[in-house]
Amino acid sequence: MPTPPTSTDAPLAIGVDGGGTKTEVWLAQLDGATPPAILGRGLAASSNPRAVGMETALANLGEAINLAWADAKQPKRAVRVAVLAMSGAGHAAVREEIGAWARTQGIADEIRFEHDAEPVLAEGTPAGQGIALIVGTGSAAIGADVQGKKHVVGGWGYHYGDEGSAYWIGREALVEVARSADGRSAPTMLVALLMAKLEVDEPRSILGALEKTGNVRGAIARLAVVVEQAAREGDVAALRIVREGARELALMTATLATRLELGPKFPLALAGGVICGSDLLYNELLAALAQRDIAPDPVKRVPNPVAGCLRLAQRYL
Repeated sequence: MPTPPTSTDAPLAIGVDGGGTKTEVWLAQLDGATPPAILGRGLAASSNPRAVGMETALANLGEAINLAWADAKQPKRAVRVAVLAMSGAGHAAVREEIGAWARTQGIADEIRFEHDAEPVLAEGTPAGQGIALIVGTGSAAIGADVQGKKHVVGGWGYHYGDEGSAYWIGREALVEVARSADGRSAPTMLVALLMAKLEVDEPRSILGALEKTGNVRGAIARLAVVVEQAAREGDVAALRIVREGARELALMTATLATRLELGPKFPLALAGGVICGSDLLYNELLAALAQRDIAPDPVKRVPNPVAGCLRLAQRYL
């Protein structure tokens, strides 16, 4: 996002993209006639309460905000509005607790929570209409039709959802490793690769290595890069996982398009480290959509959803 000249009279805003892996905060000055001027950026670990617990989530959120102010070389103070798009904050009670903390900390005059796909929709689709698909540690999609009607598909969490996400891919890889190590399925290079990744010398030590990280969900999600490596080298099990993940993401997208009557062609915005960092999964997703006679256009990757938080802040003001 470009950084135009700032005005001392323009209000300040904070955008927060809080995911299962990292928390990104941008501090900006808003001017309705120009894009937000980025003053400072802060980056910290996960602020997803369901992944790391509320205490750690708030500590990481506070750290990212403090780093953004430090980067701006300005004293910390309350901004006009803070837009928080945080995974794990879907429940009202969670939002209330985070909001109460933010008010106690004097973060902003106004705190607004958004579904974590909402900023992607704002940043990555023309006029905020179309579908935004997030594929990071978790997965979710949000869509909006031309009348502004919105609907969400996915985002149910890692216990019984998050299909196609980094966690889902990592978990599926662990299933393949267990079956292969037992002899219940064909050999796969995932066994050796995951053992090397976790620095263990036999498959049954994998669980202990994951538990030692202190964040089992995050550790499993980080295995997704190993699955892509194996898939690129032609491993049958790894390629099956990637393709199945792509089919699940295509189903999520197609279901949303049908629900909102968007037709076969609509803007599609993609965000999250998995889909933005993997050409393999990206291409498999487009192929899976094509099998459903869906050809989204344009398709835009949004590497910094936090920019969408600031766009939303600008609209609110």
